[in-house]
Parts: sequence; C-alpha cells; structure tokens
Amino acid sequence: MSRWWMVAIAVLATLGVVTLVIGLRGASEATDAATGTPAVDAGLPAFEPFAAPPVAGETITGESFDLASLRGTPVVLNFWASWCGPCRKEIPSLAAFRAANPDLAVVGVSYQDDPADALAFAEETGADWPSVIDDGPIGSAFGVPGLPATFFIDAEGQVVGRILGEATEATLERGAQALAGA
Repeated sequence: MSRWWMVAIAVLATLGVVTLVIGLRGASEATDAATGTPAVDAGLPAFEPFAAPPVAGETITGESFDLASLRGTPVVLNFWASWCGPCRKEIPSLAAFRAANPDLAVVGVSYQDDPADALAFAEETGADWPSVIDDGPIGSAFGVPGLPATFFIDAEGQVVGRILGEATEATLERGAQALAGA
C-alpha cells in the first residue's frame, strides 16, 4: 500500500473519532427543556407537555388500577421491566424519592414483562407502589422509546416532564420541581 493511502486512512480515522467524541459530548450536555435534567433522549423532538393518556388495568398484584383515580394528586409514572438493568438500578432512587415526597404518588407500569417476573422483581427491590401490567399500548400512548422512562403528571393530568433513561434522586427532584411549577 502506498504511503499516500496510509496517510489518507489515518486522517479519515482521526476525523471519525473526533466527530464521535464531539457528538457524544454534545448529547451528554443536552437537557430536557421541561425538567432541566440531562437528556438521555437527545435527538428526539423537544418535550412538549401533553394530556396524560389513560393508565388503567390489572396490577402485578392482581388488583384493578386507574390513574384517573389519582386526579388531584401529582404522579410520577415509571415504566420498567424486570429484565431491564437500569430499571433495577433506579428503584432505590424511586423509593427514596417517594419517601421524601409523600404528597406525590408513584405509579409503575410493568412494560412488556411477564407478570410473575415483574411481581418477583418488585418484591425483591422494594417497589411497593402499584404497577400496571402493559403489553404495549400504554407505553405507546406515552411514546416510550425504551426503558426505563419516567413521566411527571401534574394534579390536572398534564404530563409536564420526563426522564428517558435511568432516574436518580437528583433528576427525580428536578422533575418534582416541574410538578411544583405546573
């Protein structure tokens, strides 16, 4: 191979690495406009508040649930699955957030998961809030691109913020601020 080709390949490889690093840095610095949280969803359309779609059905414990019964109470709605590693990591943050914010309701949506596995996961991790079983329609209505995903619903039923990706206590607190400002 000629020296010219080797130089050209080296230059192209360097440009590719620089482009990747700049793109990753820009994505990690993006924030969700509604909550000010780091946007794991960089590249998706900007968040616009919307009316919360219905969330109703059987929970992983076999009870009936309807989000409409919580109208008047701000809600943190978390989509999760037992097979999702980041979901498992965020449960302690959700539990701590819930304990620190008794005026907010936490509701889970067990998304495309086996109900028995979901119940075992919830019992193992201490996720003792109601979790509705969803084989896809609820997640689709919320536009969930992947798990975990958390939505902040104000007392009037408007989704005013979101976290796409693993929630932490800090990002949950910023989401609660979006609820307070609603």
